[in-house]
Amino acid sequence: MGELELKSCLVERLVCPSCGNTLDFDGQMGEFRCLQGDFIGKIRSGIPLFIEVAEDIQPFEKKPRGPHHGSPWRQANWRFLQEQVEALPQDAVILDVGAGHGDFADIFIGRQAILLDVFPYPEVDVVCDLTHSVPFRPHSFDAVVLMNVLEHVYNSRALFAAINSLLKPGGVFVVAIPFLLKVHQAPYDFVRYTHFGLQRLGQDFGFELLSLDGYYDPIFLLGEGWRNIERSELGKLSRYQRVASRGLLWGIKSAATMLGRLVGKGYTQPSELAVTPSPVGYHVVYRKQFHQGEESFS
Repeated sequence: MGELELKSCLVERLVCPSCGNTLDFDGQMGEFRCLQGDFIGKIRSGIPLFIEVAEDIQPFEKKPRGPHHGSPWRQANWRFLQEQVEALPQDAVILDVGAGHGDFADIFIGRQAILLDVFPYPEVDVVCDLTHSVPFRPHSFDAVVLMNVLEHVYNSRALFAAINSLLKPGGVFVVAIPFLLKVHQAPYDFVRYTHFGLQRLGQDFGFELLSLDGYYDPIFLLGEGWRNIERSELGKLSRYQRVASRGLLWGIKSAATMLGRLVGKGYTQPSELAVTPSPVGYHVVYRKQFHQGEESFS
């Protein structure tokens, strides 16, 4: 396999998930092991694996991501995360949980960032499931990022507990989670949270809520509706019904385009200001609270 090259910020933080002791990495053998215990892990394509990769995970295709790529929701996610990362100290160490193909990796250029996922995508630095084991030193990250991942975590409470243990006092926990969005990445799509649920979940694990904004885009939601008709319903109709339905859909799309020019693009708004909240999703920033005698991250 040759010499193993891991990010220094990763090596400094990885420990045995069973006992917390130092790990020894052997690139030639394609494995790593605890120096004090019995834990042995595998290395695949230069990526340490702390779990057996589930056979039913269907890896998704890499897509262009950026401030002008993807759906309006995805573009809003990019702007949100970029703003949060720019506010961090330059030497902050960031853990991107559920990084996938590194959708937001460009935001981390010039930063110390560790990309984690439960599947060994080529862009990932380490594979593990934080709801089952935590192979990092406690209090070793300045920021943890969870972008469009929380809905795919069955045990959200275990994940929040793990992230709390990993953050330094004063460290930030950045979350984007959809709300009115179709089921995706089946069968690993489990939950949707209201802003009330996100508030309570953070409180339960000692996080201070810094901001909780809904992203609203009525035109995008209209589009989700007609795309569902196109994907699921047109094939059930007779030829005449399909022709008529496509004509009606064309009219709806044209009207939605004109309406969009009048009402504008999607927008973010603090959740408590929404009169009848129907968000596409939420952007949340938590901060790990201090205890007496603790200092802020630097």
